[in-house]
Amino acid sequence: MALLVVFGLSIVFAVGMVFAKLTSSKAHVQSFISSISLGAMAGVAFLDLIPEIFEETSGMGYLLVALLCVVGIVILKVLDHFVPEHEGSEESEEGNLVHIGIMSAVAIVLHNIVEGMTVYSVASQSLKSGITLALGVALHNIPMGALIYSTLKSESRGKRNVILVLSSFSTFVGGLVMMALSSILSPSFFIVLMSLALGMVLYILFWELLPSALHSKDRTITIVGALLGLLLVVASLFLE
Repeated sequence: MALLVVFGLSIVFAVGMVFAKLTSSKAHVQSFISSISLGAMAGVAFLDLIPEIFEETSGMGYLLVALLCVVGIVILKVLDHFVPEHEGSEESEEGNLVHIGIMSAVAIVLHNIVEGMTVYSVASQSLKSGITLALGVALHNIPMGALIYSTLKSESRGKRNVILVLSSFSTFVGGLVMMALSSILSPSFFIVLMSLALGMVLYILFWELLPSALHSKDRTITIVGALLGLLLVVASLFLE
Protein backbone atom coordinates (compact mmCIF):
# COMPACT_ATOMS: atom_id res chain seq x y z
CA MET A 1 0.00 0.00 0.00
CA ALA A 2 2.88 2.40 0.73
CA LEU A 3 4.10 2.09 -2.86
CA LEU A 4 0.55 2.71 -4.11
CA VAL A 5 0.47 5.99 -2.16
CA VAL A 6 3.71 7.09 -3.85
CA PHE A 7 2.35 6.09 -7.25
CA GLY A 8 -0.74 8.23 -6.62
CA LEU A 9 1.55 11.15 -5.81
CA SER A 10 3.25 10.73 -9.19
CA ILE A 11 -0.14 10.87 -10.90
CA VAL A 12 -0.99 14.10 -9.07
CA PHE A 13 2.22 15.66 -10.39
CA ALA A 14 1.01 14.80 -13.90
CA VAL A 15 -2.28 16.61 -13.18
CA GLY A 16 -0.38 19.88 -13.28
CA MET A 17 0.97 18.94 -16.70
CA VAL A 18 -2.52 18.17 -17.98
CA PHE A 19 -3.80 21.53 -16.72
CA ALA A 20 -0.95 23.34 -18.49
CA LYS A 21 -1.72 21.44 -21.70
CA LEU A 22 -5.39 22.39 -21.61
CA THR A 23 -4.50 26.07 -21.20
CA SER A 24 -1.42 26.15 -23.45
CA SER A 25 -3.07 28.46 -25.99
CA LYS A 26 -3.68 31.20 -23.40
CA ALA A 27 -0.55 33.31 -22.87
CA HIS A 28 -1.83 34.99 -19.70
CA VAL A 29 -2.59 31.59 -18.13
CA GLN A 30 0.93 30.39 -18.91
CA SER A 31 2.35 33.54 -17.33
CA PHE A 32 0.19 32.87 -14.27
CA ILE A 33 1.48 29.29 -14.06
CA SER A 34 5.09 30.50 -14.16
CA SER A 35 4.31 32.97 -11.37
CA ILE A 36 2.69 30.25 -9.25
CA SER A 37 5.78 28.11 -9.80
CA LEU A 38 7.99 31.00 -8.65
CA GLY A 39 6.11 31.19 -5.35
CA ALA A 40 6.01 27.40 -4.99
CA MET A 41 9.76 27.08 -5.65
CA ALA A 42 10.46 29.76 -3.02
CA GLY A 43 8.21 27.94 -0.57
CA VAL A 44 9.81 24.56 -1.25
CA ALA A 45 13.30 26.04 -0.73
CA PHE A 46 12.73 28.21 2.35
CA LEU A 47 9.80 26.53 4.10
CA ASP A 48 10.38 22.87 3.23
CA LEU A 49 13.93 21.88 2.25
CA ILE A 50 15.97 24.30 4.39
CA PRO A 51 14.09 23.64 7.69
CA GLU A 52 14.15 19.88 7.09
CA ILE A 53 17.88 19.89 6.29
CA PHE A 54 18.74 22.01 9.35
CA GLU A 55 16.59 19.80 11.58
CA GLU A 56 18.74 16.81 10.64
CA THR A 57 22.10 18.62 10.59
CA SER A 58 24.39 20.14 13.21
CA GLY A 59 27.96 21.36 13.72
CA MET A 60 30.28 20.82 10.76
CA GLY A 61 27.34 19.31 8.90
CA TYR A 62 26.21 22.83 8.00
CA LEU A 63 29.41 23.36 6.02
CA LEU A 64 28.85 20.13 4.12
CA VAL A 65 25.25 21.16 3.35
CA ALA A 66 26.49 24.52 2.03
CA LEU A 67 29.10 22.80 -0.15
CA LEU A 68 26.51 20.37 -1.52
CA CYS A 69 24.16 23.27 -2.31
CA VAL A 70 26.98 24.92 -4.27
CA VAL A 71 27.54 21.62 -6.08
CA GLY A 72 23.83 21.55 -7.01
CA ILE A 73 24.07 25.10 -8.34
CA VAL A 74 27.25 24.31 -10.28
CA ILE A 75 25.67 21.21 -11.83
CA LEU A 76 22.84 23.27 -13.31
CA LYS A 77 25.24 26.05 -14.30
CA VAL A 78 27.30 23.52 -16.27
CA LEU A 79 24.13 22.13 -17.85
CA ASP A 80 23.34 25.68 -18.97
CA HIS A 81 25.85 25.23 -21.77
CA PHE A 82 23.91 22.28 -23.18
CA VAL A 83 20.43 23.78 -22.96
CA PRO A 84 19.03 25.82 -25.87
CA GLU A 85 18.58 29.54 -25.27
CA HIS A 86 17.84 32.08 -27.98
CA GLU A 87 18.66 35.56 -26.78
CA GLY A 88 18.44 38.59 -28.97
CA SER A 89 16.05 37.02 -31.49
CA GLU A 90 12.33 36.79 -32.10
CA GLU A 91 12.38 33.37 -30.48
CA SER A 92 14.06 34.71 -27.33
CA GLU A 93 11.09 34.25 -24.99
CA GLU A 94 10.27 30.77 -26.30
CA GLY A 95 13.90 29.67 -26.08
CA ASN A 96 14.25 30.96 -22.54
CA LEU A 97 11.11 29.05 -21.52
CA VAL A 98 12.60 25.82 -22.86
CA HIS A 99 15.79 26.64 -20.99
CA ILE A 100 13.90 27.12 -17.72
CA GLY A 101 11.88 23.96 -18.33
CA ILE A 102 14.88 21.67 -18.78
CA MET A 103 16.74 23.18 -15.81
CA SER A 104 13.63 22.85 -13.66
CA ALA A 105 13.13 19.23 -14.74
CA VAL A 106 16.64 18.29 -13.58
CA ALA A 107 16.07 19.86 -10.16
CA ILE A 108 12.53 18.54 -9.79
CA VAL A 109 13.50 14.95 -10.69
CA LEU A 110 16.04 14.88 -7.85
CA HIS A 111 13.62 16.65 -5.50
CA ASN A 112 10.82 14.20 -6.37
CA ILE A 113 13.05 11.17 -5.80
CA VAL A 114 13.71 12.39 -2.25
CA GLU A 115 10.00 13.06 -1.74
CA GLY A 116 9.08 9.60 -3.04
CA MET A 117 11.54 7.96 -0.66
CA THR A 118 10.22 10.02 2.26
CA VAL A 119 6.53 9.36 1.54
CA TYR A 120 7.18 5.62 1.11
CA SER A 121 9.09 5.50 4.39
CA VAL A 122 6.28 7.24 6.32
CA ALA A 123 3.48 5.29 4.62
CA SER A 124 5.17 1.96 5.35
CA GLN A 125 5.02 2.81 9.08
CA SER A 126 1.56 4.46 9.10
CA LEU A 127 -0.70 4.43 6.05
CA LYS A 128 -2.79 7.33 7.40
CA SER A 129 0.30 9.50 8.00
CA GLY A 130 1.67 8.56 4.59
CA ILE A 131 -1.54 9.62 2.81
CA THR A 132 -1.63 12.91 4.74
CA LEU A 133 2.00 13.60 3.85
CA ALA A 134 1.32 12.74 0.18
CA LEU A 135 -1.61 15.19 0.09
CA GLY A 136 0.64 17.92 1.44
CA VAL A 137 3.37 17.19 -1.11
CA ALA A 138 0.77 17.06 -3.91
CA LEU A 139 -0.32 20.66 -3.25
CA HIS A 140 3.06 22.05 -4.25
CA ASN A 141 3.72 19.43 -6.95
CA ILE A 142 0.77 20.49 -9.12
CA PRO A 143 2.25 23.91 -10.06
CA MET A 144 5.64 22.24 -10.60
CA GLY A 145 4.09 19.85 -13.12
CA ALA A 146 2.38 22.77 -14.84
CA LEU A 147 5.69 24.63 -15.06
CA ILE A 148 7.48 21.72 -16.70
CA TYR A 149 4.83 21.24 -19.38
CA SER A 150 4.23 24.92 -20.14
CA THR A 151 7.93 25.65 -20.65
CA LEU A 152 8.55 22.60 -22.88
CA LYS A 153 5.49 22.71 -25.14
CA SER A 154 7.57 24.01 -28.08
CA GLU A 155 10.05 21.10 -27.83
CA SER A 156 9.79 18.06 -30.11
CA ARG A 157 7.16 15.58 -28.93
CA GLY A 158 9.67 12.78 -28.30
CA LYS A 159 12.07 14.84 -26.16
CA ARG A 160 9.19 16.54 -24.34
CA ASN A 161 7.49 13.25 -23.49
CA VAL A 162 10.71 11.75 -22.10
CA ILE A 163 11.25 14.76 -19.83
CA LEU A 164 7.61 14.80 -18.71
CA VAL A 165 7.61 11.08 -17.85
CA LEU A 166 10.90 11.39 -15.93
CA SER A 167 9.63 14.42 -14.02
CA SER A 168 6.30 12.83 -13.13
CA PHE A 169 7.39 9.30 -12.22
CA SER A 170 10.64 10.24 -10.48
CA THR A 171 8.53 10.29 -7.29
CA PHE A 172 7.54 6.66 -7.89
CA VAL A 173 11.19 5.81 -8.62
CA GLY A 174 12.06 7.24 -5.21
CA GLY A 175 9.48 4.94 -3.64
CA LEU A 176 10.92 1.93 -5.45
CA VAL A 177 14.45 2.82 -4.35
CA MET A 178 13.31 3.16 -0.75
CA MET A 179 11.47 -0.17 -0.88
CA ALA A 180 14.56 -1.93 -2.23
CA LEU A 181 17.23 -0.23 -0.11
CA SER A 182 15.46 0.87 3.08
CA SER A 183 17.50 -1.52 5.22
CA ILE A 184 20.88 -0.11 4.16
CA LEU A 185 20.25 3.61 3.55
CA SER A 186 21.43 6.00 6.25
CA PRO A 187 19.91 9.40 7.20
CA SER A 188 23.01 11.12 5.77
CA PHE A 189 22.05 9.82 2.32
CA PHE A 190 18.84 11.86 2.47
CA ILE A 191 20.74 14.95 3.62
CA VAL A 192 23.06 14.70 0.61
CA LEU A 193 20.15 14.38 -1.84
CA MET A 194 18.14 17.17 -0.21
CA SER A 195 21.15 19.51 -0.14
CA LEU A 196 21.83 18.93 -3.84
CA ALA A 197 18.14 19.47 -4.58
CA LEU A 198 18.16 22.68 -2.53
CA GLY A 199 21.06 24.07 -4.56
CA MET A 200 19.26 23.23 -7.79
CA VAL A 201 15.98 24.77 -6.61
CA LEU A 202 17.79 27.96 -5.55
CA TYR A 203 19.41 28.14 -8.98
CA ILE A 204 16.06 27.83 -10.73
CA LEU A 205 14.52 30.38 -8.36
CA PHE A 206 17.17 33.13 -8.52
CA TRP A 207 18.75 32.61 -11.93
CA GLU A 208 15.74 31.54 -14.01
CA LEU A 209 12.25 32.16 -12.58
CA LEU A 210 12.90 35.42 -10.70
CA PRO A 211 14.57 37.25 -13.64
CA SER A 212 11.71 36.09 -15.86
CA ALA A 213 9.15 37.43 -13.37
CA LEU A 214 10.95 40.78 -13.08
CA HIS A 215 10.64 41.23 -16.85
CA SER A 216 6.95 40.31 -16.87
CA LYS A 217 4.64 42.86 -18.50
CA ASP A 218 1.78 42.12 -16.11
CA ARG A 219 3.04 42.67 -12.56
CA THR A 220 -0.40 41.95 -11.05
CA ILE A 221 -0.51 38.42 -12.49
CA THR A 222 3.08 37.86 -11.36
CA ILE A 223 2.47 38.99 -7.78
CA VAL A 224 -0.86 37.18 -7.36
CA GLY A 225 0.53 33.99 -8.92
CA ALA A 226 3.67 34.02 -6.75
CA LEU A 227 1.61 34.55 -3.59
CA LEU A 228 -0.74 31.72 -4.58
CA GLY A 229 2.18 29.37 -5.20
CA LEU A 230 3.66 30.26 -1.82
CA LEU A 231 0.30 29.75 -0.10
CA LEU A 232 -0.03 26.29 -1.69
CA VAL A 233 3.26 25.26 -0.11
CA VAL A 234 2.28 26.77 3.25
CA ALA A 235 -1.02 24.85 3.11
CA SER A 236 0.82 21.65 2.24
CA LEU A 237 3.03 22.00 5.33
CA PHE A 238 -0.03 21.89 7.61
CA LEU A 239 -0.88 18.47 6.14
CA GLU A 240 2.59 17.01 6.63
